[in-house]
Amino acid sequence: MTPKGKKPSYWNEAKKYLKESDPVISNIISVQKNDSFLTRKHTTFQTFFKIIIGQQISIEAASSIERRIRKKIKSITPKKLINVVDRDLRELGLSFRKIKYIKEIAEICIYDSRFFLDIKLLSDSEAIKSLSSLYGIGPWSAEMFLIFQLNRQNILPTGDVGLINSFCKNYQIDKKDFLIEVSKQKLIWEPYCTVATWYLWRDIDEDTVQY
Repeated sequence: MTPKGKKPSYWNEAKKYLKESDPVISNIISVQKNDSFLTRKHTTFQTFFKIIIGQQISIEAASSIERRIRKKIKSITPKKLINVVDRDLRELGLSFRKIKYIKEIAEICIYDSRFFLDIKLLSDSEAIKSLSSLYGIGPWSAEMFLIFQLNRQNILPTGDVGLINSFCKNYQIDKKDFLIEVSKQKLIWEPYCTVATWYLWRDIDEDTVQY
């Protein structure tokens, strides 16, 4: 796992590989104004907290809810979240369903922290399967965790709206053909699908959401 705030060891090699392999991604990389990179910025719990808040709502709405919660409890930790009354979190904008999801993760972080340590030892597919067994965590949420917390290098979140929109725009295809066409590009991008995804995200929003 990449140390917090540091560039993944594969990042520069991945950029070089993608620029040589895919002219579309090469152009996106070339026009970026700054040398940003994927990195781990949050704790395991904070990453899940942000992912769950962001499920099925806009980035702006998720950010607003997070700001209100942070204002109330100051720091996002498992113990602090568990101790907040559900109704108070609901008034801050979280649905009762998401409150349950977040508190379930908080309990695992407190009482079964080995679970997430073991995730690091699994392959990508095994990790997604294991994470998806958690209440409220589906494949997209699991993939976001592997990208933003573990900085895995070859994750392709085909259910992500941002990836779909940017891919279809840049490769000039209809959304109904996305899965077929992105599967073809996956063969070109591997083993650096995460990096290709990162730059496709940045093409439509330079301030890509950070989980």
